[in-house]
Amino acid sequence: MYKYLLCWRYLRTRYIALASIISVMLGVATMIVVNSVMAGFSAKMKDRLHGVLADVVVESYSLDGFYDADEVVARILQVAGDKVDATAPTMEAFALAKWTVNGQPFTRQVQLIGVDPVSRAKTGDFAEFLVQDQTLRKLAPSFEITEKIKRNRPAGVLLSEVEKDDPKDLISASLLRDQVNQEVSDHGTIIGYAIGHLHRDGKDYAIAPPGARIGLVFPAGGAKPKPAYDDFTVVGYFKSDMSEYDSQHVYVPLRRLQEMRGLVDEKGRGAVNAIQIRAKPGVNLDTLAVTLQSEMERFRPMFFRVATWEQKQGPLLAAVAVEQSILNILLFFIIAVAGFGILGIFSMIVVEKTRDIGILKALGASTAGVRGIFLGYGFALGLVGGGVGLIGGLLFVKYINVIESGLSYLTGRKVFDGDIYYFNEIPTLIQASTVAWIVVGAIAIAMTASVWPAQRAARLHPVQALRND
Repeated sequence: MYKYLLCWRYLRTRYIALASIISVMLGVATMIVVNSVMAGFSAKMKDRLHGVLADVVVESYSLDGFYDADEVVARILQVAGDKVDATAPTMEAFALAKWTVNGQPFTRQVQLIGVDPVSRAKTGDFAEFLVQDQTLRKLAPSFEITEKIKRNRPAGVLLSEVEKDDPKDLISASLLRDQVNQEVSDHGTIIGYAIGHLHRDGKDYAIAPPGARIGLVFPAGGAKPKPAYDDFTVVGYFKSDMSEYDSQHVYVPLRRLQEMRGLVDEKGRGAVNAIQIRAKPGVNLDTLAVTLQSEMERFRPMFFRVATWEQKQGPLLAAVAVEQSILNILLFFIIAVAGFGILGIFSMIVVEKTRDIGILKALGASTAGVRGIFLGYGFALGLVGGGVGLIGGLLFVKYINVIESGLSYLTGRKVFDGDIYYFNEIPTLIQASTVAWIVVGAIAIAMTASVWPAQRAARLHPVQALRND
């Protein structure tokens, strides 16, 4: 019983131990916060990436692609039909987009993707990311140029005014309708939200509103590629909240892109350079990719590559994992410093309390009992520091976005910029196993630091301790 009483007394009266408690607390809280943010960032990023990308992609090394897409899909279904839920052919190419708003020209480098929006929506969350305008109302997966979009053009605005003010002026209305048809391209496009908007002072300003006419320059197919050009009308936006995609992706009708690139053969087949595949729930994507890669090699050696969505984003995901590991190692040193502090404090206590230790042993305290006093004291320091750090870390994680807003207000600049970090707010994910290991590790370090002083105190001989004192 005396061991617990002495541990409690030292914990209450030895204020120098407060430094060790604070060190353990800060180390535990910091590790909980960092791991929660990194885990949340990784989980959110994977969720967004998986939504944009299909489960598995079969693509050709050549951007000109292949004409026998139906045969490729047939082979995919032949070897993995029971594992495949949907497929969608696509054509990807690099392009320059150019448009004018109020006399101001805009030119952007983009990634041009030809799709059938309905089939593409079946292979991922494509439809979930489509919005009509800044109100973020959902847009159906379609390139249809509606009458509402046409009325956004200057001639369309005038036509609406004429129909409202003078419904009987049929001549002016007819002329304006013809002008609207001239201003609006016959083909629609869905562009990345960041392409069509400028973000300033917390607001989004449309620079390519619905109805805007965008010219696209892209390479034509063939042995000697030449630039091809076509006009498209903006019908909506792709908003995944991943800046890499929202600032690059431009979706156009697959057939139109095939025709403009000159990739339609004499049989009327259009070329594609990728097959997007959605697997059924529970299917191992890595195994599916290996199976399809083997089949594609037999079908056409050295022409196709098959990759899962994680493999396509391997460097990015690996970088996040490495960063999280390095931060954990660095932050672990904070708790290690607290351990050295406990070691120094306990060593001083042993020297200071040599006479008391001698009296305890003379009164019958065992060697294990004296050792237990210091080990218990170290455990108490780790437990209190770890417990306070646990509560503080969890509270910080819970209110991290409120804290970020306060710091941004005080410093006058955005601490967490969504344009850089992909997300509008700091994502967090508390993993119980990780939190448990952090707290247990902190307690273990505190106890380990107290082993040597405890062993030294336990070895003191009562007579020698009293004589030296």
